[in-house]
Amino acid sequence: MKNFILKILGFIINRTAPVFPSWNREFSFKLLCRVKRVGITEKGEAFFKKSIKHNFEINNQNVVLHKWGTGKKRLFFVHGWMSNSQRWQPYIDQLDLTEYTAYALDAQGHGLSDGNALNFEIYRKAIAASEKHIGHIHTMVCHSLGSMVTAYAFLVNTNLNVSSYVIMGAPSGMDAIFAYFKVMLGLSTKSIQNLLIKVNEVLKLPADRVTMAQFFKLIDKPILVIHETQDKVTPILPIQEGVKQNPDIKTFYTEGLGHNLESDIVVNAVLERIKLINKQPQETY
Repeated sequence: MKNFILKILGFIINRTAPVFPSWNREFSFKLLCRVKRVGITEKGEAFFKKSIKHNFEINNQNVVLHKWGTGKKRLFFVHGWMSNSQRWQPYIDQLDLTEYTAYALDAQGHGLSDGNALNFEIYRKAIAASEKHIGHIHTMVCHSLGSMVTAYAFLVNTNLNVSSYVIMGAPSGMDAIFAYFKVMLGLSTKSIQNLLIKVNEVLKLPADRVTMAQFFKLIDKPILVIHETQDKVTPILPIQEGVKQNPDIKTFYTEGLGHNLESDIVVNAVLERIKLINKQPQETY
């Protein structure tokens, strides 16, 4: 049934792209951004109850930033598509919360935040609002779409107040999003070109400049890139090629963990990286 619905939607988009381009691009964009909200488990609800919540408004929707701890070193966790801040519980539970303060953002349409849609620009706005609230961020930890939007946020504003990054399971760029959407719905080249017009109206940068490769090239902060070698959601090859531009980037490639990278191995690697980076002298902010 799901495949049948996708075929019908693809048919509608392909047929209307040449004759009703304005309606078509609006319809396609809304469909691209539509989110199926993932539920929160009882364990996740208990985890969220322990957090202090900061609420702010982005595009008339309430967005939630969670906070755990009181430490001077601030960490910021950013999740991916169809996820929420519960994904970071294995990391935050192991932190010394007298040394660190951990923040985690629920993107629009995810977790405790409002909405049923998400795109790069409104997620970037939520990240920017979070950064302003947090102040200096010692390490930003991101997964999947969160990694890509963090890269986009940096490309829009290279003066982000972040000292180091952990980038996990990142897509190569907007091109990967288009490719996935095209295959999923069987879209024509004309339909994708029409959608690109709308995307470029929404983004602060041309879509073809929103790539991890560009981020890796320009960033001058310490980065650890974690990626699954057999990742079927975000293939590893473009990431491997991208990191070659910056010899200072550290990499950790996993085998058999899947795109979500849910493993003690990954948790430990991230926590060790945080400890290592934050042993180094920090500037006063």
